[in-house]
Amino acid sequence: MPVRAAGLFVLRSLARIALAIWFGGFTFYAAVVVPDLHDTFGGPETGEVSRRVVIPLYAIGFAAAILAGTVAAVDPAGRSGWRGKLRLALLAAMSLLLLALVAIHRVMGARLDAGGSRGEFFPLHEAYLTVFAIQWGASLGLLAVEPREIARSGRTREDEWRGSPGPSEIVDRAS
Repeated sequence: MPVRAAGLFVLRSLARIALAIWFGGFTFYAAVVVPDLHDTFGGPETGEVSRRVVIPLYAIGFAAAILAGTVAAVDPAGRSGWRGKLRLALLAAMSLLLLALVAIHRVMGARLDAGGSRGEFFPLHEAYLTVFAIQWGASLGLLAVEPREIARSGRTREDEWRGSPGPSEIVDRAS
């Protein structure tokens, strides 16, 4: 395997792992942790724990977006065709919505710190949840359209770039 292909494989693998950790982490947090926090603490204590927990999740999300963006920048085959165009659109949406989540989260935190009323907090929280749901969907879509390494012919993209035969072509020639 040439160095470029090996490097691209490692970069693509790291991007996929980061996206999976980001998606799984935020899904687990939203589906399991937040409801338990509300059951255990309720009120402002839930918000305080949530403020601290999402920071590493945001960092993982930014790392995933940077890695996936790097893959898109260096891998022309990964951005071609309808699948590639959709991948780029979903990556852009995921990244912009992640920035929006961070911005809304900061404003919510500042309002809580300033002793703002529930009436000031909850509309922002609803907006945060809406952006989160859309961002979650974009992340799910991004995971779904990740390139398939081996097409039905058994050729990898690296085989296509080098003009090498895929596994099924080698078997056909041997017959």
